Amino acid sequence: MSELDLPGTDDGARQSNWLFTALKLITAVTIFAMALLTFADVLGRYVFSAPIQGTFEIVGLLLGVVTFSALPLVTYSRTHITVDLFDSFIRGKFRWVQQFATLLGSACVIAFLAERLIAAGIDETEAKFVTEDLGLSRAPLLYGLSGLSMITVALLLLMMWQMATGRLEVKQPDIDLYKVDPDEHPAL
Repeated sequence: MSELDLPGTDDGARQSNWLFTALKLITAVTIFAMALLTFADVLGRYVFSAPIQGTFEIVGLLLGVVTFSALPLVTYSRTHITVDLFDSFIRGKFRWVQQFATLLGSACVIAFLAERLIAAGIDETEAKFVTEDLGLSRAPLLYGLSGLSMITVALLLLMMWQMATGRLEVKQPDIDLYKVDPDEHPAL
């Protein structure tokens, strides 16, 4: 990967846009499918007294897809929910160290999740495990979720490299945005 292929550059942005667009599409279609299936099940259950078999199972499986397809998007845009209890005490280089350590820790945890998902997929394949209602194998889904986790790990490693080389800015706490005019704080 050359310097021009980095997400911060135009070529890198174009190359990574297809990935982010695909992930957004997967997430949106999956959420829509969950809503449509739930609506159809409720309609069938209460209007026609004929619920859709396995709705709970399918929605549960789709929820995993939504979660893991949105994880790279949220990670790269740095829009995770955060707790800023100590942000007012952390300044300068310590903020850089804190954010770099957070990226490193996140990469380690998500890499561990990816490995565990692969192991679970292998175990379920060997045991010929299937879901209770529909008899579906979850192994392909677990492998896919592991792949989405690996995409997140790759993005975290890229972000660490960008931060180490000064191409990714240290994110300032959201509270700093409202110090100018306290009346505009969202909690008020």
